[in-house]
Amino acid sequence: MLLSPCSAFAPSHSTSHMICAPSSLASSVMADDLISAPSTTKMPMPDQTQLLMDEDEMRRNRNEPPKLGAIMKMLPKDTWEVDTATSLMYFAADFAAVVASMGFLNAVVTSDIYHSLPVPAQALAVMPLQVLTGFAMWCTWCIGHDAGHGTVSKDAKYGKIINRIVGEISHSVVCLTPYVPWQLSHRKHHLNHNHLEKDYSHQWYIREDADDLHPLIKLSQKSRMLFFPFMYFVYLFTGIPDGGHVLFYGRMWEGHSMKEKLDAAISPIVSFATAGLLWHNMGTADFAVVCMGPWLVLS
Repeated sequence: MLLSPCSAFAPSHSTSHMICAPSSLASSVMADDLISAPSTTKMPMPDQTQLLMDEDEMRRNRNEPPKLGAIMKMLPKDTWEVDTATSLMYFAADFAAVVASMGFLNAVVTSDIYHSLPVPAQALAVMPLQVLTGFAMWCTWCIGHDAGHGTVSKDAKYGKIINRIVGEISHSVVCLTPYVPWQLSHRKHHLNHNHLEKDYSHQWYIREDADDLHPLIKLSQKSRMLFFPFMYFVYLFTGIPDGGHVLFYGRMWEGHSMKEKLDAAISPIVSFATAGLLWHNMGTADFAVVCMGPWLVLS
């Protein structure tokens, strides 16, 4: 079985694809039709839909997953409709929730009543607000995720720039997650999902080979629950295991041109500028409570 630090797993041994003959039922129907049909009768040609259905049936008989086209046909057509105005409405609502919740948290932290409390009481007072703000940030992160997939807007003329702006604000500004580098690694993750070596975002290994892993990998796997608040920072900044999202190195940048890297560099610059501006205006203590506390909830 394949495991990641998040305890996800997938089959350890791939099953070879077997070519199966049509079912006996299909064979008998075909035989009966041939026997009963007059020799002068021309058999009707199956239409494209019937061919797709037959192919899907054969894939099910071979225990193979259906093709993307077959899955798309199972869903209502409006599933694939993207309305830019509706997307921007949700983006605005989530962004407003972040501003409101973080603004209220900042007002509490800078109040005289807050500063009159002992430190344990201060922590208890702001903790619910930090969770609320972190949840609002997570909602905005989801909007940025959709922008990364190009599904905030499908407008032929302005869709690309709308997705970029929404992604930069949602990820680079609100979530301090460099948008374009994240978009790149996330796309490669989807292209190689659950692959033992090529997947991104997860370090997979085979359960049967766990005893042969490096001692540090074993330790990180056993203590992974302790690292959840910090793993996102490690993933983004150090580039483990995909490559840097702040400093551009590692496998995720192999084969990409300098022009692509310069374009992607806008995102970490925006993130650093946002963090630096807030830090400068709030001070270290308030920045840690108002911004980084909710960020840990998000991560």
